[in-house]
Amino acid sequence: MSDAVDFPADLLELQRRWYTAEADWAAEPSEEKRSAFAAVGAELYAHPHWGDTENRHKVEMKLKQATHPDAAQELTA
Repeated sequence: MSDAVDFPADLLELQRRWYTAEADWAAEPSEEKRSAFAAVGAELYAHPHWGDTENRHKVEMKLKQATHPDAAQELTA
C-alpha cells in the first residue's frame, strides 16, 4: 500500500461531520447529540471505501489526520 491515499470527497466530508458531531456532543451531552454522533459514526464505518482497503486501521488514521480540525491550523502555521 502506498503512503498516499486518495480519499473520496464524500468520505472526507463524512469524517469532518464526525468531528463536528463529536464536538457538539461534548459541548452539550444530550441524547439527541449522542444519537447524531452515533449515526454519523455508523455511516462512516459502513462507507464503501473500506471494502477496497487492505489495512483499514492505517488508512483510518490517515483519514483522521487529513480531516482533523487542527490539521488546517497546522498547515497554515
